[in-house]
Amino acid sequence: MIEKKSKFLLVDDDMTARLLMQAALEKANFDVITAENGEEAIQKFEANSSEIDMVMLDVEMPIMNGYEVCDYLRKKVGQKLPIIMVTGMDDVQSINRAFELGATDFFTKPINWSLIHYRILYLERAYMNLLDLDFANAKNNAILSAIPDTMMILNDRGEIINILSQTHVGDLGVSEENSSNQFISENITRVFIDAANRARINGNIVNFEYQFKCHETKYFEGRIITINERELLCLVRDITDRRDAENKIYRLAYFDSLTGLPNRQSFIERLESEIKLAKRTKDKLAILFLDLDGFKHINDTIGHNTGDAVLRLTADRLQKSLRASDLIMHSGKNDQQSELARLGGDEFTIILPNLHSIEDSLNLAHRIRHVMSRSFQIEDREVVVTTSIGIAIYPDDGEDSETLLKHADVAMYHAKNEGRNNCQFYSSALTRKAEERFNLEINLRNAIQNNEFQLVYQPQFDLASNSFQSVEALIRWQHPKQGIISPVDFIPVAEENGLIIPIGEWVLRTACMQAVEWQKNGIALEMAVNLSPLQFNNPNLIANVLNILAETGFSSDRLVLEITENALMECDHNMSYDQIWCMTE
Repeated sequence: MIEKKSKFLLVDDDMTARLLMQAALEKANFDVITAENGEEAIQKFEANSSEIDMVMLDVEMPIMNGYEVCDYLRKKVGQKLPIIMVTGMDDVQSINRAFELGATDFFTKPINWSLIHYRILYLERAYMNLLDLDFANAKNNAILSAIPDTMMILNDRGEIINILSQTHVGDLGVSEENSSNQFISENITRVFIDAANRARINGNIVNFEYQFKCHETKYFEGRIITINERELLCLVRDITDRRDAENKIYRLAYFDSLTGLPNRQSFIERLESEIKLAKRTKDKLAILFLDLDGFKHINDTIGHNTGDAVLRLTADRLQKSLRASDLIMHSGKNDQQSELARLGGDEFTIILPNLHSIEDSLNLAHRIRHVMSRSFQIEDREVVVTTSIGIAIYPDDGEDSETLLKHADVAMYHAKNEGRNNCQFYSSALTRKAEERFNLEINLRNAIQNNEFQLVYQPQFDLASNSFQSVEALIRWQHPKQGIISPVDFIPVAEENGLIIPIGEWVLRTACMQAVEWQKNGIALEMAVNLSPLQFNNPNLIANVLNILAETGFSSDRLVLEITENALMECDHNMSYDQIWCMTE
C-alpha cells in the first residue's frame, strides 16, 4: 500500500524564501501548498482543510500577518494542528506572542536549510503521536462508557483519589471529591476499606456488595484489585434492576399474587425446614389446613370478583389472628412465629412450630373459626363465610411434609363431613376411610366398563285388584372380589364424581328392556326408576329418557320416574313446570 504524503501549507510573502522552503519540504517528502499572504492562506486552508497536516506562517506579511492567521486557524480547528511561525525577530516578546496565539513551534531567519527538514519531521512525528494518542483515548473512553461500571482509584486507606469513568456517581453513594470519607456514609466507607484490605492481603480480586439509600434504595456490587502498594482499582456497578428482577422472580415463585401470602412452594420449603429443626430439638409442630365453607357458591352466585375480595380479606383476617395468637402462645426465646400460606383456591395452611401443647393448635383453630364467622362487608353486600379446619401433628401424624399435609387435608374433609364450621384432629381411621373411598371410586369406574351392575325388582302388590301392578328397579353392584356392595355406599360417591349420569342411563335402559321382555311373556307392569338430584338437574335428562324409550320400545305411560322432595327443590330453575310434570307423570 502506498503511504500517503502529509500535506503542508506554506505561507510567505518573500518568493525566494517561499521557493527555498518548498524545496526543503518536498525533499522531506511533503506535498506543499503555497500562499503569498495571510488572506490567500485562509482561502487555501478553507479549500483543503481536511487534507492539510501542518502550517508554516511568516510573521510579517501584507493584508493579514502571521499572528492573525494563526489566531484564526486556532479558533477554526483547535489546538492540535501543528503551526510553525517564521520570524526574523528573535526577541522574547515576539516568541511569547506566537505561543500565546497557539503556535506549536517557531523558526528564526536566517534558516539553516540543511537541518530544517529534520526539525519538521520531528514535529510531524509528534503530531502523529498526538493523533494516535487522541484515537487511543477516544477508544478507551468509548470502552469505558460502554462498561456499566464506575471505575475509581482508591488509596491504601480506601479513599477515592481518582474517578476514571462514571455513570451517575452521586447515585452510587460515592463522591467525585478526593476524600471519600467526607462524603460516603460510614457503613459504605467500612465496606470499601474492608474490601481494600482483603484485596491487599490476598493479592487478588475481591467482590463485595452494598446498598445506598437516596430517593430510593439502590444496590451495588463492587470489585477491587491491587495496582501497587499505594493504590487499588475499584469498579462499582448498579445492580438495582437486577436485584429488583430477582425479587420479582422470587415473589412470583414463592408468593401468591392475589393475597400476598406465601404460596404452596414456599410453604413446603418452610415446613421441611421446621420438620428438620423439630427433629433435632425433639419438639412438636402442628399444621392447620383451612378450607372456606361454601366458597364455590360465592363464586357461582355473586361472582369471581367478590370471591377474590373474600380471599384477600380472609388472608388479612388470618394474619391478624396469628399475630395475636403468637403473643399468647409463644414465650420462649427460641420460639418462631407461625407461618400462614395460601395453597390455592380457598385453601390456607398454617405452621405452628415449637408446639408447647397440642391444645395450642386447637385453641388457635377455635380462635380462627370465631374470627372467620364474622361477616365481610364487600361494597354494599354482606358476605358470611365459615371455615373447616383439619389439624395434623408432627411426629404423631407423619414425619415428612407430604404426609403431614395430606393428613391435615384428610382431617379438614372430616371436619366438613361433620357439618362444617368446625375443626378436627387427624386420626389413622380417617385415612383408612379416605383410602377406601378412593379405591371405591376407581372400582366404580371399572364397574361401568365391566358390566358389574345388576338390577333387582321390588314388586308392588295392589290389594284392591289382588295383583301385582308395578315393580321398582333397584341397582346392585356385584364386585368380583368384595361381593355385593350396597347402593348406600357407592351412590353418594357416584353423585360426587358425576358417574351417576352414565349409571342412571344404564339403569333406565336396562329396566325398560326388562319390562318389554315381560310384556312379551304376557306380564304388563309399570316400571319405577329412581332419579338422583344430579340426574334431575341434567339438562339432557328429557332427551335421554325419550331416546331410551324409543330404543327399547317401552311405552312412556308405563314408566314412572321417582324423585325425592329434595331433588325437586334442588332442580334447575331453568326447567319449566311442564317439563317437571312430564317426567313425574
